[in-house]
Amino acid sequence: MDYDTQLINLALDAGELMLASGAETFRVQDTMLRILSVTGREKTEALAMCTLLIVTLPTEHGPLSMTRGVKSRAVNFEKICAVNDMSRAFVSGEITIDEASDRCKEIYHAPNFKFSTRALGYAINGAGFAVMVGGGWMEGFLSFFIALLMGITLVYFSDKRVPFFFGPLMGGLVTGLAACTAHFFLPGTQMDKMIIGTMKALLPGLALSKAMRDLLEGNLISGNSKVVEVLLNAVSIAGGVAVALTIFHMSQG
Repeated sequence: MDYDTQLINLALDAGELMLASGAETFRVQDTMLRILSVTGREKTEALAMCTLLIVTLPTEHGPLSMTRGVKSRAVNFEKICAVNDMSRAFVSGEITIDEASDRCKEIYHAPNFKFSTRALGYAINGAGFAVMVGGGWMEGFLSFFIALLMGITLVYFSDKRVPFFFGPLMGGLVTGLAACTAHFFLPGTQMDKMIIGTMKALLPGLALSKAMRDLLEGNLISGNSKVVEVLLNAVSIAGGVAVALTIFHMSQG
């Protein structure tokens, strides 16, 4: 593999890692352009969209372009920081292109949080938010287990090849059914506080802020795409809860 092709692949590897880890579009483009800048050539191009990366590098025989699709997306700021450090070290000459490629592979294969740790994080969030929105200690206690069930559902579906909105839909459904069941056996509890507190962790606040950031930076395609994604997530969450509440009220009637 010649140097130009290897360099483009490195830029795409870095961009894919960042985009799949939840980085903003402009940050992904900036990192890829920084890597390509070591050639000193003009008119290098790097374009990042929600699920697609395009890189163009001028050569003696004409422009060389490569694309790459990004299928999986999550949030992992540690990987984003690691890619940033790698790109800066490469551009400054501290590491070679082979060492940079090896670092990308290490970052890609770095272990994520365990299944149990991620589910427990949802549980703690749910209990805390239930109390914050006005619930008592009983609502907080029950929300811990409701959010644990929701977290298990979300983490399970995040590793499966299902549409991206399916996880929030099932998370909303499980949350609603669990909260309704808890309220049925403990009528004195506030069902709305348990549902609202548990669902706080599901709200696409980070995705919305990234969408606004992309729009303000002029990345209209990525920004609008992320806005649509946020709306679909919100509708999925509401739909799951609505189905659960409908089932509960029908069973009561």
